[in-house]
Amino acid sequence: MPEKRSIKDLIDGLVDKDGLKTEVTVTLTNQTLTKIVLALLASGATIVIVAHITKNIFPNHQLTALQTDMSAIKSILKKQL
Repeated sequence: MPEKRSIKDLIDGLVDKDGLKTEVTVTLTNQTLTKIVLALLASGATIVIVAHITKNIFPNHQLTALQTDMSAIKSILKKQL
């Protein structure tokens, strides 16, 4: 089990007497990488689902108006022919 570190220890590792340390080593374990990949996949799926739901729940009024106009134009053309 990994050792628990406090926020103070993490900040002390990033800051010294001269200011911020520019060389910071980040260790990624397989478990961490798996969590990152799953989080990215979940967020991508959430974006797609929200976009799909938004598109279907909130109708596009311009598209509805265009469809009405097209129907009117078709009926006028049928009468003239």
